[in-house]
Amino acid sequence: MKRVLLAGAGLFALAVAAQPAAAADVPIARPIHKAPVAPPIFDWTGWYGGVNAGVGISQTRAATVGELGSFDRSGAGFTGGVQGGYNWQFNPHWVAGLEGDIGWLGIDRSFQHFDATIRVSGVKTDWYGTIRGRLGYTSSPSLFYVTGGAAFVNVKNNADDVGGTPLPASKSGIASGWTVGGGIETMLGGNWSARAEYLYIDAGSQDVFNSDFGELIRFDNRFHVFRYGLNHRFGGTGMRDAALPSYNWTGFYVGAHAGAGLSQVHATAPIFNSGAVDIAGAGFTGGIQGGYNWQISRAWVAGIEADFAWLGIDRSLRSWDSIFTAFGVKTDWYGTIRGRVGYSTGPALLYVTGGAAWVKVENNFDRLNPGTLASASKSETATGWTVGGGIEAALAQNWTAKIEYLYIDAGSQDVFNPLNGTAHFDNHFHVFRFGLNYQFATGKAPVVTRY
Repeated sequence: MKRVLLAGAGLFALAVAAQPAAAADVPIARPIHKAPVAPPIFDWTGWYGGVNAGVGISQTRAATVGELGSFDRSGAGFTGGVQGGYNWQFNPHWVAGLEGDIGWLGIDRSFQHFDATIRVSGVKTDWYGTIRGRLGYTSSPSLFYVTGGAAFVNVKNNADDVGGTPLPASKSGIASGWTVGGGIETMLGGNWSARAEYLYIDAGSQDVFNSDFGELIRFDNRFHVFRYGLNHRFGGTGMRDAALPSYNWTGFYVGAHAGAGLSQVHATAPIFNSGAVDIAGAGFTGGIQGGYNWQISRAWVAGIEADFAWLGIDRSLRSWDSIFTAFGVKTDWYGTIRGRVGYSTGPALLYVTGGAAWVKVENNFDRLNPGTLASASKSETATGWTVGGGIEAALAQNWTAKIEYLYIDAGSQDVFNPLNGTAHFDNHFHVFRFGLNYQFATGKAPVVTRY
């Protein structure tokens, strides 16, 4: 638009200069300058309420006091609920707020221990809630925020004897802890907004005593939640008198990202007849991405993206009832090539994504008996698939920020140990990451329209 105005002004000046000298005595009409239209104000101040839905992952670790072995329980399930709160926009770019939520957390993970056919343990949740503060930076109609506070989870841990005389042992209660996370929320119009958000929840520990075994098992309960939300703002200015600015998503982009990666690896060894282990590791992930978007209509965008990143997961554990047997998983990098399709509000893109994935993964199945040590591992670039989604929003000219979740199925590996036999590993991973992209202009520049 500026180029058009400058070109027009130049042509006007040339036209005036080209007039005959006699025209100097002719009064020249002066253009009438109207006051510029004020840019739209996106006000976050006020009360709001809404709903959310997503995925929850448990990473419960447990051990018996006095024993060398331990075990993990890595479950996943649907989460959904309601939230409400108040925001205060205390200057043009900063927003503080307080939010509470309560929702269903449908995780139920329980199975027999490896090499211990009479022992079953697990974790089960049904609801959770948080009370959190929020602090965010707002750019145009989007809010980029961090959040943290108190968390409550109704959790049940069990350590059962299912032998000749079954003896269930469990503890159920409302565990209190803390949570931290972040997200992106963007206005949709009409006082509605959409968000994508990640929360890490530390729900503390529970002790379960099984009198048959004479053992006290301590469970450390950790959870990860990625959810999408829809909010309605009550009162306030919001977007009542403003339209969402337009944005051109077409073109190439590159960027970087960082976040957390989780392993949800399940291993079995048929030679021992029954039983299994989970390997619930966690580590930093960070890397680069690039791709191309096509704005196929005002509201819809399609694209393709590739990424390559470090995935620093390294988790090994001795089987609880067979302390001379150890299992492990280690990763160092992963990459994906994915399609994306999303709904564009203008300066924000709400999208789903999926495609092929590759993970450099090593699985270990070791025998640790004194005098008969036998290590066995298999390392490969595993090929699989991935699916996920997120929100990407304009941050500044040609810059966007995003929050994204990916589930990665990296297939299976079989590891043979001459003393233990063959163990079968199913390798699944969850990735939560925040990203920053630079958009290269094609045609008109991909920047928020100026009013």
